Amino acid sequence: MYQLFILGQLMDHPMSGYQIRKALAVIIGSDQTISFGALYPQLDKLAKVGDITLEFKTSSQQRTQKMATITSQGRKHFKELILAPIVLNKQTQSEFQMKINFLHLLTHSQQLSVLDDFEEYLKNKLNRLRKKQAELPSNKNMIVADIKDTMRVIDLRITRIDAQLHWIKNLILELNREEE
Repeated sequence: MYQLFILGQLMDHPMSGYQIRKALAVIIGSDQTISFGALYPQLDKLAKVGDITLEFKTSSQQRTQKMATITSQGRKHFKELILAPIVLNKQTQSEFQMKINFLHLLTHSQQLSVLDDFEEYLKNKLNRLRKKQAELPSNKNMIVADIKDTMRVIDLRITRIDAQLHWIKNLILELNREEE
């Protein structure tokens, strides 16, 4: 997941590790961002396989920064990663957000494919939540107050997914208008 993000960020211009980390925090939230202790080994790994080059540069504040630049091999690897199906796990939502951040690097049909995959993921998640919501009132292992509170949480999650589905629908319409 982080390789996709790092390579995608570098598609437009070289960046320092600090800049990459800040960009990631904007996309997936500062509470889920990568630590420098995990980021720099990712950069080193990408450099070792030839996807990026790393060089030290002195900034205007006289600080040394490790600057990353994507290679042609890294550009190919990015295209493979962004077009690959997403494995369902606890990182799925974040990975879709990353892919959406790089829609400008894709063709129209590739953009729609990413959005269709995200929409399908959300609809499946919504169906599972609605099933839980329907089964919850008959749960004999929970007291009524817990059931009521859990129903509120499920309702919140459903509302979030509905908002995301609405957003995707509008984005697809926007992209289709731009393509005309």
